[in-house]
Amino acid sequence: MSYPTLERYNEALQHPQTALIDPELRRGTVVTTGLGLPLALCGGFALTYTLEVGQAKFAVRCFHKQSHALEQRYRAISGRLRALRSPHFLDFEFQARGIRVDGDLFPLVKMTWAAGKTLGEFLEEFHADKNVLRQVRASLRALAALLESERLAHGDVQPGNVMVSDGGRSLQLIDYDGMFVEALASLGGAELGHRNFQHPQRAAGAWDARLDRFSFIALHCALLALETQPALWRQTQSDGDAVLFKANDYADPARSHLFDRLFGQPHCADDARRFAAVCQADFAAVPTLEDFLAGKNVPRVATPRSVAAPARYLSAFPVLNAAHYAICRPYVGDRVELVGKIVEVKQAKTSQGRPYVFINFGHWRGHIVKISIWHQGLSALAHRPDAGWIGRWISAVGLLEPPYQNPKFLYSHLSISIIRANQLHLISEAEALFRLGDARSPDAGSLPSDTNREVLREMRGGRAMSARPTTSSRARVTANQTTLRAMKGNPPPAPVASPAHQPAGNARSSTPATRACNTQHCFIASAVYGPQAPETLALRLWRDRTLGRSWIGRRLVDGYYALAPRLVPLIERNRGLEAFIRRCLDRLLAYL
Repeated sequence: MSYPTLERYNEALQHPQTALIDPELRRGTVVTTGLGLPLALCGGFALTYTLEVGQAKFAVRCFHKQSHALEQRYRAISGRLRALRSPHFLDFEFQARGIRVDGDLFPLVKMTWAAGKTLGEFLEEFHADKNVLRQVRASLRALAALLESERLAHGDVQPGNVMVSDGGRSLQLIDYDGMFVEALASLGGAELGHRNFQHPQRAAGAWDARLDRFSFIALHCALLALETQPALWRQTQSDGDAVLFKANDYADPARSHLFDRLFGQPHCADDARRFAAVCQADFAAVPTLEDFLAGKNVPRVATPRSVAAPARYLSAFPVLNAAHYAICRPYVGDRVELVGKIVEVKQAKTSQGRPYVFINFGHWRGHIVKISIWHQGLSALAHRPDAGWIGRWISAVGLLEPPYQNPKFLYSHLSISIIRANQLHLISEAEALFRLGDARSPDAGSLPSDTNREVLREMRGGRAMSARPTTSSRARVTANQTTLRAMKGNPPPAPVASPAHQPAGNARSSTPATRACNTQHCFIASAVYGPQAPETLALRLWRDRTLGRSWIGRRLVDGYYALAPRLVPLIERNRGLEAFIRRCLDRLLAYL
């Protein structure tokens, strides 16, 4: 079955009385954005809409991505949870023919609205309250023990899927798309979970009641650290998508600044060391939370591997350059991370007199990407964006909404709507470039060449240019590397050079593998010269440092990204065309 897109669901749900089959839901009102469109939240394989029916409230999950044996999974999960009758789970109903879109019927899940706040929102408010954090840790411990005893696994335990109420004493899990119950053992996994709360070696083949162990340990260690160091919340830019730790920390604890700091804190040093060992061991060796706390069955650190510091930012979502409309357009309906430099900030009011703010990554009269902050989102922000933000770099995480087009002024805007403060972060230029994969890590300096001419001089001089320099054989040994070697009982590993790039690993399986998260490709140049050839790097610099600074240049780049992916297969099949393109690019490089 091919499911409808976000645009089609939005069109249908503007008229819930005719789109929805459930008699109760048909009487409801769909919560909307400031533009009057249905407000959708993206998670896993489904889009979640909020329907208000009188005093009642429901989460309606509409599927927009393929999931193997969807109905079979939900029926098995529903039966198991009804038998369990646990307050940690919500009542839900899978409706195989629940919504009508363009005349066809599609499944949906009708779920009772969860009480309280997401764990991410809750921690935003209480991350400095030691007593509350202890209560949440105790509640997570009880939840982990329940799942272990019942041989269940949620599959994606992370702050967005944990609802907190009663001061941290009550927890409820939501979003059951990837849940493991024994009746589904033969089907295999449906998703990989949120990268910032999953073991770096978790793969699609992992499918049993142990799926949640790493997530519970990660949350325990983060909350334990916050009890004595609440400043870490801001220092690590924590939010609902990352509580202290990020995927880069798990990938190589020996080079993690966070692990380095925790190793030196008496309150959490032992747990940090054990957690580092868990990160470096095989996924199958992750202990239960109870064993972890008791120091039992914690794996010995794996044999040392020559692993370079992650060459790319390991985001939980596709990272998109917000300056390029054409690159972002195919990701409509996906949860993404936008990274870009602010060009305009517009403050205004709707026709109903409600304030809103647009953060634009290009001139509004064009095809641009922007961040929309309606009155609900503004009320959640401590500081309202203003003209002082122009020229600064920002990261925003959310669902990329369908384009809003104005035929009178001939513009088209893609946007993310901000409804929570933790969706938005101001970042440095160096951090932005690192996340976009177009520069070295923030603390590693800048590219050796500042202009295209200098790059070309390097090419003519015969010196190879790499996107990242190799690690010196005399690289400084950090304190956490020393700690980990002491844990391993092994001498320092032999120095090795780091590769130019390291694969970023698996993202959530709900993100198509064919979509690259790095938006910085020079498709045609890569096909002709190679992705890391000096000529390709020179053209990238010209694109970013010359074309990217003017409106016309950015439009040319957008057009290039719309056309280039279609040309590359032709270039790869036709040697004559490749030779012609190479001659054209050589002339351009000579001119530059």
